[in-house]
Amino acid sequence: MRRTLLIAILVAGTMTALAPAAQAVSYRTLTTKLQAPTAIAFRPGIANPLVTEQKGRIVTVRRGKVVVLADLTDRVGQGGGEQGLLGLALHPRYAENRFLYVNYTDQAGTTQIVRFTTGRFHKPLKGSAKTLLSVRQPYANHNGGSLAFGPDGFLYIGLGDGGSGGDPGNRAQNPSTPLGKILRVNVDEGDPYAIPSTNPYAQGGGDPTVWALGLRNPWRFSFDRRTGALWIGDVGERQREEISWLPNRAPPLPNFGWNAFEGDKRYAPQPTRGDLITPVAVYDHTQGCSVVGGYLYRGRKVRALRNRYVFGDWCSGAIWSISRKNPVRRSIGFTLPKLTTFGEDARGELYAASGTGRLIRIVPSG
Repeated sequence: MRRTLLIAILVAGTMTALAPAAQAVSYRTLTTKLQAPTAIAFRPGIANPLVTEQKGRIVTVRRGKVVVLADLTDRVGQGGGEQGLLGLALHPRYAENRFLYVNYTDQAGTTQIVRFTTGRFHKPLKGSAKTLLSVRQPYANHNGGSLAFGPDGFLYIGLGDGGSGGDPGNRAQNPSTPLGKILRVNVDEGDPYAIPSTNPYAQGGGDPTVWALGLRNPWRFSFDRRTGALWIGDVGERQREEISWLPNRAPPLPNFGWNAFEGDKRYAPQPTRGDLITPVAVYDHTQGCSVVGGYLYRGRKVRALRNRYVFGDWCSGAIWSISRKNPVRRSIGFTLPKLTTFGEDARGELYAASGTGRLIRIVPSG
């Protein structure tokens, strides 16, 4: 068993500490009329954000107005509060191929990863739908939902542990199921994809799409646009919410620990495969109860956030920033009730959305 700790566990005093709020950060509201937004993306050369809504719409926001580009409500199921249209990613060569990928649960509760081609006005064409993956979910919660293309050009897919509580099937540590994992596929080869040769189980021994183990419900991960490092927010069980980090050159089999660990605490002690990754930051449920992963800020407008990772919590609406070398949480100075997701535009500026329907851009104060 390899247990190389890539990131030192924070001492207890650091985990609960909060630095003084940054005073140079504010926000601008773009709209308050979204319907339970879940993901934000940007098309190359277009400043208006794309937003997925939980019930199944893909919309854009233009001058404060919500414009529907696609209505997938006939495909999307919402039998539970964590189901729905959950993720969105554009192909790195979107300007050429117009490929758009979505992650949703269907009427049966099964996770579907589907590619659409967009047509006139960047509207996804329903007749172009091509299913890449279908993953049965044993329960209605912990579906994950994140999609992102990595610096290697592969599509990364976040899936929760299958739901219920405590991972009763021990799925997150089982390499033969895609649940509780980050999957990685090559959408530029094969039909509908090829398995990257460097995937840990590409030659057998587990699900070949699996890239990383040990996740409970990864609600938003992102790649640092400068370094290619991966940041993940993983929702905790009863005590700990966690943020984890991986360098661009990740170990052969990253294991984020669930359910052997909940954050930095032991949960159901058991052997763990691969390289155990300890969180770069954790907080307990006096500060919130459901982490929302964000982005390492690479924009230029908000100096107070430069080179800091921005994330938040759905329950408290708090938004914080940390640096990897000094992961003491610093409030950015305002809250966003029912925070659901973050987005990053072509210039590295940050956006956030709320379950109340609000979409904001984070800006300097004053």
